[in-house]
Amino acid sequence: MIKIILTGPESSGKSTLAQQLATHYGAPCLSEYSRHFLAQLERPYVEEDLVEIARGQLAQEKAMMAKKPSLLFCDTSLLVMRVWGLYKYGRSDDKIRAMLEQSQPSLFLLCRPDLPWEPDPLREHASLEDRAALFQLYHQEVQAFQFPYVIISGEGEGRLEMAIRAIESKWELKSK
Repeated sequence: MIKIILTGPESSGKSTLAQQLATHYGAPCLSEYSRHFLAQLERPYVEEDLVEIARGQLAQEKAMMAKKPSLLFCDTSLLVMRVWGLYKYGRSDDKIRAMLEQSQPSLFLLCRPDLPWEPDPLREHASLEDRAALFQLYHQEVQAFQFPYVIISGEGEGRLEMAIRAIESKWELKSK
């Protein structure tokens, strides 16, 4: 199975691109568990919640992988919980690291935050400085874990085409 994960700072087009790619290839797209978790939470989230979100994301991934699709797009990954912990709390729980080391992605598409900010009640870091710092942290972490990755940038069809080229340079896939 090929598991392609979209990652990057808030409002960098991950969800849109994940859906576009899933539609293009006729493949399933796994949504971001943290949105469901945070929508149900009746208090502000705390550092310990990041481990629970990571567990929920991993459980979703395992459930989808049990269906044995040949190709899977993930709108996020455990890497987000690691980066979020490092950025917001100055550390990341070792449990998240252990789960991340077992996640076995085929490819990360690291989305550059070069799109206009889209307000969302769950987003926290609108400033260009925060988004740039988060992008650097994501970049540093995919390199540190030695995950295969490609940086995706640009807007609209150009962004989608860049992602398709990155995928098809590694695998001979057919569009739907």
